[in-house]
Amino acid sequence: MEEIYDVIIIGQGVAGMTAAVYAARAGAKVLILEKNAVGGQATLTYEIGNYPAFQSISGIELVDTMQKQVHALGVEVRYCKVEKIEDGDVKTVFTKNKQYKAKAIILCLGARPRMLGLPSETQFLGKGVSYCAVCDGAFFRNKVVAVVGGGNTAIEEANYLSKITSKVYVLVRKDKLRAQQILIDTLNKNIESGKVEVLYNTELEEICGVGKVEKVIIKNNLSGQNSEIKLSGIFIAIGREADTELVKDIVELDEYGYIVVDKNKQTSVNGIFAAGDCTNTVLRQIVTACADGAIAATSAVASIAAQK
Repeated sequence: MEEIYDVIIIGQGVAGMTAAVYAARAGAKVLILEKNAVGGQATLTYEIGNYPAFQSISGIELVDTMQKQVHALGVEVRYCKVEKIEDGDVKTVFTKNKQYKAKAIILCLGARPRMLGLPSETQFLGKGVSYCAVCDGAFFRNKVVAVVGGGNTAIEEANYLSKITSKVYVLVRKDKLRAQQILIDTLNKNIESGKVEVLYNTELEEICGVGKVEKVIIKNNLSGQNSEIKLSGIFIAIGREADTELVKDIVELDEYGYIVVDKNKQTSVNGIFAAGDCTNTVLRQIVTACADGAIAATSAVASIAAQK
């Protein structure tokens, strides 16, 4: 007889792992399907200072602790890419080599870095262009780099890189930063030390080099004039976009591509729930992703019970 899980969770970020914990503790048979690495965006954060009970913890440490809890509860995990989802009283999830069935699905698809859209951005990807300072910062030790963006992620990246590189330029399109004050306070200290320089009203026009990044062309939005900065790396941190391509024809998405959910994390399709950064939430933080996962799992288990 074909095995039917109670809940299949697609994605093993913090939302997915929290959902797994809540569903498993409720007695559900749970399977997680993950296409990449465990932890999602949380693993890219070198220091988390706003997660309750931890004054400071790295993303990798937090994810490792959560993963151990998931395993201890007997949750099954498979590393494979989901290619299709088929709705029905019993849902079917298709991967390249196998299909899985479940009474409910929780989508924890996360988000991916937003790109600038410059042709040279793709050309130099992995050759000086990066979207993760924690992942790639060590390659630029004692070198000059730039960070594009003015929000939390960009300023976190700049502060982190200031400990490794010789100089960090922060290219901000507007005339002020949008980051939390605590991050700006740290940035200001790095500016005073000469490790960081913020260029406001500045846009990245072009990335240049032969085989690797060697300089960037920037434009001052006030004067309209272009200038160049010689550097070795450019870190793009202009936000994220939902990784919802898989379900664009299955569940309702908002105008920005995020999954529309109600207060119970129910999507437009009965028995399919969603949690974390892929949803139309007002705040995308680790703590809210965990809360989403808990609600989605509780709702999914309740929906299964109601079917009996």
